[in-house]
Formats: sequence, structure tokens, C-alpha cells
Amino acid sequence: MEGITKAGRFFLILALAAFLGGCGTVKGWFRSKKPERPPDVMAKEGIDQLKKKNYDDAIETFEKVRDRYPYSEQALLAQIKVADAYYYKKKFDEALQAYKEFEKLHPTNKAVPYCIYRQGLCYYRQKSTIDRDQSFTFKALGEFRRLKQKFPQSEYVAKAEKLMARCRKDLGEHELYIAEFYFKTKRYKAALDRFQALLQEYPDLGKEAEIKGYIAQCEKHLAEDDKKQKSGFIYQITNLFDAQW
Repeated sequence: MEGITKAGRFFLILALAAFLGGCGTVKGWFRSKKPERPPDVMAKEGIDQLKKKNYDDAIETFEKVRDRYPYSEQALLAQIKVADAYYYKKKFDEALQAYKEFEKLHPTNKAVPYCIYRQGLCYYRQKSTIDRDQSFTFKALGEFRRLKQKFPQSEYVAKAEKLMARCRKDLGEHELYIAEFYFKTKRYKAALDRFQALLQEYPDLGKEAEIKGYIAQCEKHLAEDDKKQKSGFIYQITNLFDAQW
């Protein structure tokens, strides 16, 4: 130490003190750090949070399970439960993407029928009234049909069939609404096409007599219009003939 200046000794002492203090801090950090919880414990916590409707907390918990234990059985459960939490929050777009992602990554997993059913529900919950666009109704119906075709023995098929019936009823009512609008605005040809298509595509709508009544009226109006047009044409030809003579 004889070759070291007083200033050098001072800085050396400071550095040694800082090192020793840092070691104490590091040791204290290791002592205070909580041990990592196993995935089954975290998954149970997430499920409890879902039951209590703490959806944001549940999403956070299940995402930790998925990220920290990606190869565990609980990681698969966590992916589905994240989607469920978004669904219960009515964040249907986020839920839909999560269910689709699970199906894409695990196409042979036994939970795929559930995910398809839930995809249908995400669309179904966003469908509008019969006087509005029915895109979500069509998409919901498509997913429920896909479930029935791919997994006819699934426990979710019975539920899907009930919702399919409601979707078809809404789509039929929507078509009837448009057909009646055309009829009221005296666009009888367009109305007739809609009413006839209704009988073919939605025979179970329960309004067959009403629709047939509309068809008869449309045909009557169209026949009258056709007669007027022919009479007018003949009248014009007659006048032209008289004028020439």
C-alpha cells in the first residue's frame, strides 16, 4: 500500500465499501425473491379469478402460465382460458382470434370442438337486428355448421343446432323484411323474387301463408302493369297508323 497515494487509498476504500454494500443488497434480493409458483397452482388461481369475474387478472395469470411454462399441460389450458376471459369481457374480436389461434396450433387437440363452438358464439353475440346487416349471423351459422360437420358426436353440437335454428330464423326474417320493403315501395318484381326465394330457402320460417299472399299480390300488380304497358303500346301504334292515313 506504500506506493499508493492518499487519494488512491481513499478511492480504493470507497470502491471496497460499495462492493461489500452491493453484495449485501444482492444477497438481500435473493433472499426476498419469491420462488416461482408451479403451473398447476397458477392455473388454479386463474380459474378462481375467472369465477370471480376478475377477467383482467385472469388474463394476466394465464398469460404468465403460457409464457413461463410453454410445454406444460397447463399452457394449453391457459391459451383457452385467455380466450374465455376475453369472451366474458365481451371483447369478442380478441376472443375470436385467441380461439382461432388455438385451433390453428393444435388442430388435433380434444378442445378444438369447444373452440369452434366458441368462435360461432363470438359471431353470434355480435349479430344485429333483422333490419340490419346480417354478416355476423351468416358467420355464426357457418361456424356452427362446421362444428356439426367435423365433430358430429361433440357435446356442443346440440347447443349449436339450437343456435343454428335461431340464425336461420333471423336470416329468414331479414329477407322477409327486405321483400316487404320492396313491396311497399311498389318494386313488385324485386319483391316477387325475394318472396319466392323465401319459400325455397326458409320453408321452416312459419310464414308460408303470408308469403304466398304477397306473391299473389305481386303477380297481380305485375300483370296489371304489363296490361297497361301493352295497352299503351297498342294505343301509340293506333295513333301512328291514324296519323299516316
